[in-house]
Amino acid sequence: MVFKIMKIVGFLAAVVIAGYLLLNFSYFSAQVKFFFDRTFVTEQQREFNRNEYSITLESNELYIPTLEIRAPIVFVEGETEAVFQTALQKGVVQYPNTAKVGNVGNTYIFGHSSDFAFAKGDYKTVFALLPNIELGVEIWVSDENAKVYKYRVYDKFVAEKTATHLLSQETNGKRILTLQTSYPIGTALRRYIVKAELKPE
Repeated sequence: MVFKIMKIVGFLAAVVIAGYLLLNFSYFSAQVKFFFDRTFVTEQQREFNRNEYSITLESNELYIPTLEIRAPIVFVEGETEAVFQTALQKGVVQYPNTAKVGNVGNTYIFGHSSDFAFAKGDYKTVFALLPNIELGVEIWVSDENAKVYKYRVYDKFVAEKTATHLLSQETNGKRILTLQTSYPIGTALRRYIVKAELKPE
């Protein structure tokens, strides 16, 4: 009897795990690709490839060269979950009333790390690799005129979803970029945060 119950529990656990992996397939495939790219392709080769293709940004875009993340920045007026979720189908979203890119203050941008396979949009896993970012690397962001601002990452950490102080515009005159995504994978329990500061021109 005990063995039979263990078999049933094991089967149910396998079904749950399989469902979890299937629902987050895009996230896990991005992680596998990232692992193999970092294992078999040197950073010098990746840098060469980036230079070879002469990356230029269109207006209102975000680009992280070392993670090969690129997405349009969507602007919204409302602050409801429905407004955010609709906007996230089209790219990453700048939180309303946060600093314009390149300006003094805190430019706050958030995006999905994972979403259901059947969910709408092409950016469901745009920030899947964000926790892999390294300190010191660049994040490029363009404004409405396609002028590119380059920020350098100085911190990354996990925060509670109630940590609204991260939206603060008090930066002591600094030009800060904050990126946010949900964490851990498949949940919205906490937030993964990356902080960067505008590089001097």
